[in-house]
Amino acid sequence: MNLTDDDFTLMGLPRRFGIDQQALDQRWHQMQLHTHPDRFAGQGASAQRIAMQWSMRINEAYRRLQHPIQRAAYICKLHGIDIEAQDNTQMPREFLMPNDLA
Repeated sequence: MNLTDDDFTLMGLPRRFGIDQQALDQRWHQMQLHTHPDRFAGQGASAQRIAMQWSMRINEAYRRLQHPIQRAAYICKLHGIDIEAQDNTQMPREFLMPNDLA
């Protein structure tokens, strides 16, 4: 496991749109039990910083895979297609105005 692994690899899930939500939840919980910064409170600032990085990365992957639209955009990005959803606010006129109102 590596911080730079894709979300699916990190969470131990196959890289596909349909996921087992229960497996994702269980994996997130298991990983947080082992990496939560509180577990490293007595091991110094460096150990806590590393644990914090892991915890943040795990939470990021979990949130992205948990939501279907974010998961779909992420899969596209993994395949080299960045849909730029966060910046794409321009919608086609046909989408915004149904034919009977145009």
